[in-house]
Amino acid sequence: MLSFQHPGYWLPAVILLGLVLLAPLVATHDPIHATPGRELEGPSADHWLGTDRLGRDVWSRLVIGGRRTITGGFLATGIAIGIGTMLGGFATVGPYLMRETATVLIDALLAFPAILLALVVRTALEGSLVTLSLAIGVASIAPYARVTISALNTAALQPHIEGAQSIGASQWRVLTRHIVPGALPTLLSFASVVFAWSMLYGAALAFLGLGGNPSAPDWGIMIAQGRGVLTQAPQLVLLPGGFLALTVWLAEISADAFSRPIRR
Repeated sequence: MLSFQHPGYWLPAVILLGLVLLAPLVATHDPIHATPGRELEGPSADHWLGTDRLGRDVWSRLVIGGRRTITGGFLATGIAIGIGTMLGGFATVGPYLMRETATVLIDALLAFPAILLALVVRTALEGSLVTLSLAIGVASIAPYARVTISALNTAALQPHIEGAQSIGASQWRVLTRHIVPGALPTLLSFASVVFAWSMLYGAALAFLGLGGNPSAPDWGIMIAQGRGVLTQAPQLVLLPGGFLALTVWLAEISADAFSRPIRR
């Protein structure tokens, strides 16, 4: 049984959720309000990290943009986990027809590169955070389903599974009490990896102009808008890029913690 007392499990999630929930409280300005005449100012008491090309406060756009980017990552990860787990479960323990159908669907999704599939879904829908998250989540369904299949099959081959069956444990009890808990560390670890992918894919699509409203604060949009003045104000690219890298690193810490579970 997993023990979540180790901070490696919950501390990264607490930090990310804190960024999402506290962003409106720590923002000092309206992140989309432009101030003519105050473009590309340096850090000051009024604008802690300076202003961008339109005179908008960089600090406020950074924290509110983080809320949008991280929320999109969570939504995409939830879609991938929910549907991917269902398909992987059907392909592993479902009736024959269900197994075959789920396997064919997973293979069909895997035939498309993830970023290409995300682009296809995104361009077919109206631009918004939800549709962007949906596109990224759909692109991550098949990899998560494949990991689910592998994790369940590996857990089913453990010696104690045969022991439980030999003493008369029902198939449902063996599945829910032994196989699924045995696969859980792998599934949780890969969920953290999917979240990291979702963050990067979301930022990449926003950078390409597919993130919806271009004035919305988003780390990918901030990087795209700041590259034109990279030599004059490198912080406009380095700050959102650095925070994106930090968030991905926190997700990787969680993945590493889950891959080496602490047991009671």
